[in-house]
Amino acid sequence: MRSVCRLSVAALALLCCSYASAVPYPTEDQLRAAIVEVAMMLKNEGLKWGILDARKEGLTRPLMAARLNQASGVCLIFYSTKPEDGLTQFFEAIHEKDLPVWLRAVAVHEATHCIEHREAYIRKRFDKVLPPDFKRDNVTVQGYLSAVRSGALETWSEALADIASVLYLKQAVPVRWTQFAIRLAAMRHDLAGKWPAHDTSAWLHQIIAADVDQAANQGLFETAFQLRRQYGPRE
Repeated sequence: MRSVCRLSVAALALLCCSYASAVPYPTEDQLRAAIVEVAMMLKNEGLKWGILDARKEGLTRPLMAARLNQASGVCLIFYSTKPEDGLTQFFEAIHEKDLPVWLRAVAVHEATHCIEHREAYIRKRFDKVLPPDFKRDNVTVQGYLSAVRSGALETWSEALADIASVLYLKQAVPVRWTQFAIRLAAMRHDLAGKWPAHDTSAWLHQIIAADVDQAANQGLFETAFQLRRQYGPRE
């Protein structure tokens, strides 16, 4: 079964800051360091992980992407140091001291995709990974994969990953997390014309307003699953 790669457009969120001190495009060392730190979260979830150079693996995704190897159960996180038009301009507005936080938030976003892939493809917990209005009768892995490939679940999946990033930001920068999260939501909305399926602002605005925290008896990823369902778009 082919694994599913996800673009970390959440990375763009990290670049949407209005600081005076610019930073160059992230280097290999910076990207790998961010992934290594977040990979410990995967280890705590019982997932093995690996880091690969996206360009050497033939991937064209910018900054980071992730894929769960279903045969081995390993979460593969890819990085790319190739500057991407748009991302480059956003990076110019980031203060150097904030870059590591943002890159770790990107890595959390990607790690979350692996967590969701495991719930779907390995554990077959379709009630957990499908939207409330999605038909679940006799869902199979192949059926779920077909829905993923059709694009029907892309925004739903991106919402989960962005929510996890916000929960991480609340832990990493508790005093300034709203500043980071608001920029993330604004970026998603502003770039909806370019990446419409990645506009998760409907979830993020509600979560920011509610000032939700990670549940005391739940891990970050489990809380993200709960919040995605609780704070979905309103009609």
